[in-house]
Amino acid sequence: MKAFLSHSGFTIWSRRLLAAIFLGGQVVVHLLRGKIHRRNTLEQMAIVGPESLLVALLTATFVGMVFTIQVAREFITFGLVQAVGGVLALALTRELAPVLTAVIITGRVCSAFAAEIGTMRVTEQIDALQMLDTDPVDYWWCLVYWLAR
Repeated sequence: MKAFLSHSGFTIWSRRLLAAIFLGGQVVVHLLRGKIHRRNTLEQMAIVGPESLLVALLTATFVGMVFTIQVAREFITFGLVQAVGGVLALALTRELAPVLTAVIITGRVCSAFAAEIGTMRVTEQIDALQMLDTDPVDYWWCLVYWLAR
């Protein structure tokens, strides 16, 4: 595959797109076969879930405070002081909190996964997995895909 891509007239963007599609296909095939490392899955689930809670709560708290100040100031200008609490409660719980939580957790988890993959590449751990006859797609990429769903 690499020989074909390096000798063809594809641009770098096209090569990377084709490699990503190929990797995605490998991940789907491995997941359909049921090959998932359970220990790695549990470790990564701890990073995705409970360890992200503090960051999400802290960010949501500060964004909620800023949002409250802005909305309260505008509502006071229009004389709607009684509606500030109800509007803020509905806006924060229905709209803002779920979106903020999703964005924060996605950013934190994806940056952690990218850093871990980069570290594995620099320290040649991926090459070591291949030398030990462990498929990196089976060991790592299936886990990342399954957790990102």
